[in-house]
Amino acid sequence: MSETLTPDICIIGAGAGGLALAMGAAAFGVPTVVIEKSEMGGTHLHHGSVATRSLAEVAQAAHDMRNAGQLGLAASEPRVDYGAVRAHIQTAITAIAPSLSEARLQAMNLRVLRGNAHFVSAKSIQIGDVKVEARRFVIATGAAPALPPIPGLEYVRALTSETIFELMELPTHLLVIGASVHGLELAQAYQRLGSRVTVIADSALLPEIDDELRQPLFDTLAREGVVLQAPVEAIRIDPDSAGLRASYRHQGRDETCVASHVLIAGHRAPNVHGIGLEQAGIAFDHDGIKVKRNFRSSNWRVHAIGDVIGAGSAQAAQVQASLLLRHLLFRQPVAFTPASAARVIQTDPAIATAGLSETEARAKDAALRIYRLPLSEADAAHTGLPAHGLVKAMVGRDGTVLGASIVGPQAQELIAPWQLAAMKRLRIEDMAAMPIPAMSLADASRRTALQHFSAKFRSPSVQSLIGLLRKLG
Repeated sequence: MSETLTPDICIIGAGAGGLALAMGAAAFGVPTVVIEKSEMGGTHLHHGSVATRSLAEVAQAAHDMRNAGQLGLAASEPRVDYGAVRAHIQTAITAIAPSLSEARLQAMNLRVLRGNAHFVSAKSIQIGDVKVEARRFVIATGAAPALPPIPGLEYVRALTSETIFELMELPTHLLVIGASVHGLELAQAYQRLGSRVTVIADSALLPEIDDELRQPLFDTLAREGVVLQAPVEAIRIDPDSAGLRASYRHQGRDETCVASHVLIAGHRAPNVHGIGLEQAGIAFDHDGIKVKRNFRSSNWRVHAIGDVIGAGSAQAAQVQASLLLRHLLFRQPVAFTPASAARVIQTDPAIATAGLSETEARAKDAALRIYRLPLSEADAAHTGLPAHGLVKAMVGRDGTVLGASIVGPQAQELIAPWQLAAMKRLRIEDMAAMPIPAMSLADASRRTALQHFSAKFRSPSVQSLIGLLRKLG
């Protein structure tokens, strides 16, 4: 029997952004319908951040075993049981899945519909026998891996972020094609687990990251054996007895790489087909759904967030969801910029940025001040394996924190207070006053902020005041 639902909000897609929006709406008691045709949790849970971080943790343990001699322990070459590694990844996914499940949403009084949804008009969606006529629709269908037009690629089995974790054995030699963050994360993890890894890309690697932050990562990858060649051109793939042979030009020279497996990283296409965008009058192209202010599409009833509009990460999608909820419930005008969400590269050393980069901050404030401090200034950096890295803070002329970047171990954890400071426009003095637990790497952030006072106290006016106070006893 057919059914018509009339919720306030209908969300298509239960990935990172869609679920964040749904749970936020539930907290306010807003009638909401969530539609998902595949796995609850989307790419973030099943093929993205969770799986990659789990693999990286195993790889880090293997790396630490090899370097245990620095701590007075017997160093050893780890024996990798790849089947057990896969089981560990699945255990992490299984542990997180209940918090993102259909049952969890239903317990929050959200209606969950499973299946393919498509617009049948500008203001209604059909899913099976159910029609949804919502006050507002939100498309959060994400993106999927796409194979680039590389000659010969169709003749080999190309892995993507959705299939690499299905491998039953460790690759002998993994060729990673693409300049994405995810590709570099997987490259280091597989190298540490015993694969040989080569990375090639038709563009520069991490061009959006300051050179002083990305170079330590590149140096580490090279030291560990990962071959980085970018940018390259004229890539071609041919089958080979070992698996495949890649031919390309790098720095004017013809190069070849014989590998057992190839991973396509960084090529993703927004999921815009099969949901009836044309019938609803929603403008889109190969880059995704076109949105204006407040994430509104060309159909005023429909908004879009996440990778379907090019968010680029799970956290960016979640931040967009939070902003959109404010607009939908309270009519607040909202806007998302890349600086709205922290950007993290889960490698070793990790790289994390919050707020504006140095280039962006200089464009905003000609009197920009930059404070830098090695992570080694924190006492905790010397208690285990050496913690090398850097904290870099961008501060406006009025003392407002505009952004920060960190390279080093635990950068993804250390960036959190800087992200809050950039969002709330806190002053650098606030960061300097931040209480830090004893023996924490976060002390490097506090000491970075303290440099502001060193510079301030060296000014002629402050020195004159100090001199006057000395005379007064």
